[in-house]
Amino acid sequence: MKVLITDVALTPYTHAQYEKISSKGCEILVLLPRIRSSVGKNVKECEPRSYIYRLCYSRVKKKWYGKHALIDLKDILMKEKPDVLVLVWPYLLHLFFDRTILYVMNRNNIRLVIREIPFQTPPFGKLDYFAHHPAYDEDLNLLSTGFLFKVRAWSTMYIRRFIYQRAHAYIAYYSQAKNIVLSYGLSSTAFFYGNTTDTDSLLSIREVLIGKPLLMDKRRRILHIGRLVKWKKVDLLIKAFSLIVERYRDSELVIVGDGPEKDALIKRAIDLGLRDKIIFTGAVYDLIELAQYMNESSVYVLAGMGGLSINDAMCFSLPIICSVCDGTEKDLVFEGENGFFFREDDVADLTEKLNWILSDLPKAVQMGKKSLQIIKERANLDVFSNMYKKALSYAVQH
Repeated sequence: MKVLITDVALTPYTHAQYEKISSKGCEILVLLPRIRSSVGKNVKECEPRSYIYRLCYSRVKKKWYGKHALIDLKDILMKEKPDVLVLVWPYLLHLFFDRTILYVMNRNNIRLVIREIPFQTPPFGKLDYFAHHPAYDEDLNLLSTGFLFKVRAWSTMYIRRFIYQRAHAYIAYYSQAKNIVLSYGLSSTAFFYGNTTDTDSLLSIREVLIGKPLLMDKRRRILHIGRLVKWKKVDLLIKAFSLIVERYRDSELVIVGDGPEKDALIKRAIDLGLRDKIIFTGAVYDLIELAQYMNESSVYVLAGMGGLSINDAMCFSLPIICSVCDGTEKDLVFEGENGFFFREDDVADLTEKLNWILSDLPKAVQMGKKSLQIIKERANLDVFSNMYKKALSYAVQH
């Protein structure tokens, strides 16, 4: 089966995914933009080289509707003639605005698979969704306001329905996206979900670290990893830490990452008198070093918008504290089993959950073991690649 997958960037975890899918017998061709467009700053990308899948590139143009399009997509489809085309946001919009791509796909019997979170997407016809789930950018600027937003949101709903109804399969990042996606006309049997980090590498590194000298002193260590932008809400974590630090004198907060909020967060730590208790490592891209931080921590906390850092931390047997942001957390964290959810933006509730973990480290260790069990049984590269291949096969057969 020949598959053309569009992506906004090639990151270490997507590289691992494509390698694994390729190893299952799929001929994978990954189409990337020639210029960086939609991926966030401080996100590590892989260097172009020889992989077991192929890479190709398209020129990119920002269209009148405000999103980037792969303007060479149609020519690449005609040249490669894949069995399946996998489209991600925002490139799937191109199908609506350039119907000749659909013509090429129909003529060559190319099946369509959509791969999305989906994020900040209401059920079809439910614009009041944003009253309860306001949309923000990563700087926490409110997006879901004003007449023009309503016009764009209504238009996007109908564009999505047009595209979804032509999809042969849909791969979401999380299970609860199903109700949203089905409201746009997708068949329930065409819905698949899953996402993963490079669990093969992380679990191998975990074994290497056994017996390795510690990077840090033994402490009650709270860990956060991610880009330092406002919607990660690291300031909320710092505030919660300030409320429990006196009770646990051996506690420490380690913040791994870089970004535009770093200076403001350091100032916040200084103002609270915690500069010696909060470590800002900066960006860490070395996988061994990153693994050591996870391996030597007591709990992983994600106070705001997430990513795959929860998956990473679970590979190192860490209990998780987070709020529900994009929905992916609910497939990984199970209340009281391997972690806790706290109420969004509620520093008192976050503090309570931190106190529970730090006050009973043996129980926290048991919760961490459950995290590792979840990774090994249902949230790893092997499970993900099997699901992905199943979705591709479904698309070809239907």
